[in-house]
Amino acid sequence: MKTIHRTALLLTALLAAFACQEKPVDPVDPTPAAPQPESRTLTFVLPAVPAGEGEVPAALKTAWKAGDQIVVHGEYAKDQVTVTLAAGDISGDGKTATVTVDGLYPYRRDDCASTLYASYPASVADNLKHCFFYSKFSTTNAQLMAASNDGDTFRFQNICGILSMSVEGDFGGYTISTPKKEALGYEFLQVKLTDNEQNYRQYVGNPVLQLDGTVNGSDILVFVPEGTSFESGFVIKFKEGDDYTRIFKYTEPLEIARGELVDLGDITADVQHYDNPFSSDIIDLDEKGNANCYVVTAPGGYKFKAVYGNEPTNYLKDVDAAEVLWETWNDVSEVTPGSVVASASFAEDYIILHTPATLHPGNAVIAAKDASGKILWSWHIWVPATEIVTAGFGGIMGNDLMDRNLGALVAAEATDATVDVRSYGLMYQWGRKDPFTGSGVAMQNTVATVAGAQDEVAPAQITLEESIANPRLLGHMNNGDWLLVPDNTAWDDIDKTLYDPCPAGYRVPPMNTAVPFWNGISTQAGWSVNLTAGWLTVGVPATVLPIAGYRDDYSVGGMSKVGLRTLIWTAKNSTDAAGSGNDLRPDGGTFSLKGAPKARLGSVRCVKE
Repeated sequence: MKTIHRTALLLTALLAAFACQEKPVDPVDPTPAAPQPESRTLTFVLPAVPAGEGEVPAALKTAWKAGDQIVVHGEYAKDQVTVTLAAGDISGDGKTATVTVDGLYPYRRDDCASTLYASYPASVADNLKHCFFYSKFSTTNAQLMAASNDGDTFRFQNICGILSMSVEGDFGGYTISTPKKEALGYEFLQVKLTDNEQNYRQYVGNPVLQLDGTVNGSDILVFVPEGTSFESGFVIKFKEGDDYTRIFKYTEPLEIARGELVDLGDITADVQHYDNPFSSDIIDLDEKGNANCYVVTAPGGYKFKAVYGNEPTNYLKDVDAAEVLWETWNDVSEVTPGSVVASASFAEDYIILHTPATLHPGNAVIAAKDASGKILWSWHIWVPATEIVTAGFGGIMGNDLMDRNLGALVAAEATDATVDVRSYGLMYQWGRKDPFTGSGVAMQNTVATVAGAQDEVAPAQITLEESIANPRLLGHMNNGDWLLVPDNTAWDDIDKTLYDPCPAGYRVPPMNTAVPFWNGISTQAGWSVNLTAGWLTVGVPATVLPIAGYRDDYSVGGMSKVGLRTLIWTAKNSTDAAGSGNDLRPDGGTFSLKGAPKARLGSVRCVKE
């Protein structure tokens, strides 16, 4: 883009060269006389204090000071002069400065009286080879001023609007951006100010979406060029030492006109703790890939992209915050809030979570919300009590599989003792990413307790959008689908889908009747059932399946058949009303692969992709 702008300027220069001459050509000698440098005593006048409410910040330039530098130029950058003001040049009130300047080459044209042009501050003046009547700056986040001469006087004008606020704290710097990544400035800004034309945004460079600055005492000044607006508000992150530690969010739309001062006053009371996703002590859970479920096995801080489940580049829009929606210990204990996941937040397109210093095994769900509180997406955080083992178990599912159900805190053991209730895991309606609790008492139809949002049974089927916005809402349909409009591809036999609930690298198992698990499971090697202890096994070496029951489509609010039956879902669709799964019924002696109502909640045993 910068090349295009420079090309346009060169073309303008060529046209101007033909249209205007510095001096009439002598008819006897057609060679124009070379322009001669001039010495002139110039007066520089500061603009009026920008209009706006509140006190004028001390960091805003309202008076000239010794050492201030101004660039004055005519046609060529090579001839421009940098004027450094001395104390004796400045008036008593600081509003004007008068100084004699040598080496000036005015740019004379027939169409306007102004012949010289000035830019402040000189440190960011960045004029092209041919300046003409332009003033070009290398940034926009500064108090930019420009002027054309009226005789020997330059009356400067503010080029930008000014956002002002103050904050108390030991902050070394800040970064400001907007939630919707709006342009806050430009890599460069060129203006055209003459005695008969004012263009405060002639050309601009690439947009700047984030501005860095320093806190001057307690003042923060952000300079924005004409046409900039904060339609979605803005966010400021404050740095203490090397890390950003505090954040301020302004959620209202804001427009700042050129030359206007918008003062927000003291924002200290509204500055909050900032969870920095780029801090070195925050672990990236996405290293193995994005998912709807993340496994955490050690205390600490973690992050993952705020994207739609298994789609790593499909970022959520309009996220304002994240929170822990609910937690469970997979039993009927009274769950302490914050015991599985202590906190959740959103920053820089990441969800950040912190565990307690001492892990408590359990499951939690984190939700991303917009400013109105609507849930945009949610993720399952799985904190097992023992290491999850992945093995082939005699190739019973073709691909290697986990040694436990999705959400189980321990693997079930084939002993004479009653199976550990924590081995049951979580429950899923077919095609849904959102988990629900299983039984909280071994061998009993008792739903495990949760801290936070309780699950709710809808009076009928729900839409996909309702399920995303209400991950605790159970769609209900006797012997049918939980979805109002069937989605037979929500889980898929071939590929891992957006709504697959398994961690990265795993998926809901595809149904393949060529592998033992889906082909007459009760006739396979390693098969055994213990109804007293509540488990069954298959494979060599054997994997153990707890007889976890299910939450029936007729009463999805409660558990059914715990210790008597279990349903293991496959990713294969059966009909509009049913998904495919292994319906294992030790109480009736039947162990068959068949369709089960999608509204029923069964178990998932994740396999390697």
